[in-house]
Amino acid sequence: PAPSYQWRCGSHNLVGEVDEVLTISDYAASKSHNRGTAMYRCIVENAAGFLFSGWARVRCLPAACPGHPMITQQPVITIVSGQGKEVGVPYGAEVTMAVTADGPDLRYQWYFFEDPIPNATLSKFTIDRVCDWDDGSYKCKVQNTGGKAESDFCVLALNGKDLYALKKKQRVEAQNWCEKSEKDGKGNVIASAKVALLIGNRDYTHHPKLIHPEADVIAIAYALEQHGFRTLVYVNLTFREMIAAIRRFVKMLSRGVYAMFYYAGHGLEDIAKDNYLIPIDLETSNNLRKCIRLSAVRYEMQRKNPRIVSLVVDCCRTMYNTKSTAKQTARCAVPHEGFANWAYHFSCPSSGKALESKTDKNSVYTRAFLHALEQPPVPIKDFFANVEDELMKINAVGRQQAAVRGDFQGSLASANLLKWSDDIQSENDRPNKLYSKVQTRHKKLHDIPKKVDLPCEGFSTCVRLCFYRRMANVLVISSLVEKNSRDNVSAQFDLKFLEEQKIQAAALNKSAPSCMKHLATLCCPSHQSVVFIGGIQRLQADVKLRLDVSSNNTRVSLHYTLERTALGSLCSSA
Repeated sequence: PAPSYQWRCGSHNLVGEVDEVLTISDYAASKSHNRGTAMYRCIVENAAGFLFSGWARVRCLPAACPGHPMITQQPVITIVSGQGKEVGVPYGAEVTMAVTADGPDLRYQWYFFEDPIPNATLSKFTIDRVCDWDDGSYKCKVQNTGGKAESDFCVLALNGKDLYALKKKQRVEAQNWCEKSEKDGKGNVIASAKVALLIGNRDYTHHPKLIHPEADVIAIAYALEQHGFRTLVYVNLTFREMIAAIRRFVKMLSRGVYAMFYYAGHGLEDIAKDNYLIPIDLETSNNLRKCIRLSAVRYEMQRKNPRIVSLVVDCCRTMYNTKSTAKQTARCAVPHEGFANWAYHFSCPSSGKALESKTDKNSVYTRAFLHALEQPPVPIKDFFANVEDELMKINAVGRQQAAVRGDFQGSLASANLLKWSDDIQSENDRPNKLYSKVQTRHKKLHDIPKKVDLPCEGFSTCVRLCFYRRMANVLVISSLVEKNSRDNVSAQFDLKFLEEQKIQAAALNKSAPSCMKHLATLCCPSHQSVVFIGGIQRLQADVKLRLDVSSNNTRVSLHYTLERTALGSLCSSA
């Protein structure tokens, strides 16, 4: 029997559309489409039954305005290197995404999900070496004076393969290097360098704010520096900023380096027991592809074949939203070479919660970690055992809840030899040269004066501004009145003046966290007024400072401008 046809738009039947071919004469005037896009299919039926056709997606492209940008080809992902028979993209491959559009004076901006990608402003966007955090959906927005157009999403899906996986002989050689310990003439174990990246996320936009992360990373960084570590400290980073910080840190690693990654903030664990670090801009939907997977950080660090890779994590390991999280756990496993040179240490067991105390300067785990660092040197595995013992003692005092024990995971072939207190080789060693090179580049991004003298008209003195950057993305500015002044002069920063510029700032005597006040006592104990400027990597304009100087009944205002270009950007390619 001859079939009958019924066309549908979405879930609704189209009245009168019962032919084999569907013709839409005035699509733009139709109310059936949503934002210029609609989905159509046909039901074909006879006496024997019925079946559905596939979906046809129809988009209405704007053409009424002359010069309006029009996307003629949706984004296409091309694997420049590493393309094989496997489905998906291997780790380490070079990938290019391209979109084609028509129109005059076009401007492009690529997005990862809904977030703009810094410096991705061409019709082509290239990722030189694909990492775990590149896995996700991309789109491009095209605009000019005539209007704007938005492309469809294209999905970059990793397949879990490592393009640069070592061959068997190379793997054995690398493994032997990891297990081998360099020694000096007296037989003592030595390190080529010691480098640590510390990230403390406290001020979350969509999640509860925490108490201690900023204070924790400052305290841990200071303690590690006493053992010869060179530290990079960041606070309150977004997803893109965390990636940039990790990449900058990884550039400092090479053979023989003791490397530590320390994180304090919110975290979660998926149903596959993979742990994720939450940036401050993650929305409540808990999109895992906009979190940092801890195993991916380990993979990036191990690629440089350092002597020891240690990842210390002080965060919860529970799932905020089981339903939304479980839907996104179908991700490929992060590749790794299985080197016996790594260790995780968590502040709580799987599915557990990390502890904070409003009455203490630091979190429970940080206090245990600091206590272990103050003890006589022991091998690294024993060090983490001491941390757990101290953690149990702290939790057992004055608390009704059950004691929480830390969680150690790792494979340390040289666990009986390596200590955090091991000496460092000569500064002529290559890893130290590499660190110095990156550190010099990093300093150029924050090329600010150490001190500036501002003369005060009407006073027999001048005010000195001093600049400190104890944390990579927090600038500390203090004022100091010249001691030989005969006048009783006081100087205070105008915090409202900074707030009017939409600059994230806190004054020492007003809204600064206790950890910042402690930092001020270390940097500038005798200075009158101290202001902290956070998130300097996000500044969009020059920073204008106003300092109110007063003596008796006389008052003047001093001004100083810090150029934005001198403050640098965390997300830069340097």
